[in-house]
Parts: sequence; structure tokens; C-alpha cells
Amino acid sequence: MTTTIIPARERAQAPIGCAYVAPLFWNKWFRWDGSRASGCYQLGGRTQDEHHTGLQVFADGEWHPVKAFASDWCEPWETCEIKDLLGEEIGA
Repeated sequence: MTTTIIPARERAQAPIGCAYVAPLFWNKWFRWDGSRASGCYQLGGRTQDEHHTGLQVFADGEWHPVKAFASDWCEPWETCEIKDLLGEEIGA
């Protein structure tokens, strides 16, 4: 598996896309109100437990507002077919 590392400056300046379902059991780049603009690389479950406001996940070259969490999915909210979201819908 090849992983592309995106420099912090590019992550910080990336556009904001559509709402996403974020994974609990993966490490991803997350940012929230008051965090570094380039984000923090951490486990989704930890991020959820910290109850941040303005939470976003970095995926597909963009930052996405986190709408909900699922065990291991990271995909757009609008096309999400996951029936068993974990926890409450964020902002509901």
C-alpha cells in the first residue's frame, strides 16, 4: 500500500468539502476550533471522546465537517449507506 504524505502547509490550505462520516478505528488527520490549521493525526475514537466543536477530517485532499462516526468508514455523508453509525449524529 502506498501512502502519500501531504505537507502540513498544503493540508492547512486545503479547501473545505462536504460533510463526512469519520472512522473511529483509524488514525486520520482531524482539526477543530482552536487546533493547528494543519490538523492533528490521531485515532478517530480519541477525537470523538474529546468532544471538539468545528470538527473536520482530512480526506481526498480536502477538509470535511464530521457529521458522524462509524467503525472504519471515511466517506461522504450524502452517499453513506452505513446503517450502524456509532454514537449520535453530530450537530443533530
